[in-house]
Amino acid sequence: MEPVLIVGIIFGFVSFSAFLRFRTKQLEHGADTMGSQLHKENEQLRQKTESLEQRVRVLESIVTTKEYALGQEIDALAESDQT
Repeated sequence: MEPVLIVGIIFGFVSFSAFLRFRTKQLEHGADTMGSQLHKENEQLRQKTESLEQRVRVLESIVTTKEYALGQEIDALAESDQT
């Protein structure tokens, strides 16, 4: 039982030290700041997408109004009369 416990402790220590080295390298390269930058960029893109969706809704409402359709028909008739 003791050899298994010793192997387990050694394995745990090696794994933990490897994790600490990895985390130290992440902090040296600014991985935490990169995460916050990505979060800010994600939020900006969400806001831009929301704005564009609102613009599309407005354009759809303009195109589907009866006045616009009537204007298109009048223009089409005017063009056909000219030819």
